[in-house]
Amino acid sequence: MKTKSDTHQSVRPLPAELGSVALIDAKTCAAVGGMSLSWWHAEVAAGRAPSPAIRKPRCTRWRMAAVRAFWIEIAAKAAADLETADQVRAKATKASAKAQALRVARAATVATGQ
Repeated sequence: MKTKSDTHQSVRPLPAELGSVALIDAKTCAAVGGMSLSWWHAEVAAGRAPSPAIRKPRCTRWRMAAVRAFWIEIAAKAAADLETADQVRAKATKASAKAQALRVARAATVATGQ
């Protein structure tokens, strides 16, 4: 017995060989990275995101390969930023511990009257 959901076609992934020539809309470009549509348009306008391959009224499209490369670059930068943040955090923690030790030592000398 067929159910109502059986009659709908399921979404199938795009074949890998079409990735270099496939054209996608702005909504899809933004959704790939989990960003808003306005963020995507701002990145394109600023020149950080790839330019559209087709730009016509109500039919602007980007090449999937260019969008994929853009998001891979963004992910690589984010990973590098996390490493840098971890290094800065480690240095700050070490400096805070040293400063705390100095404060404790000064307080001890003041308390003993030396």
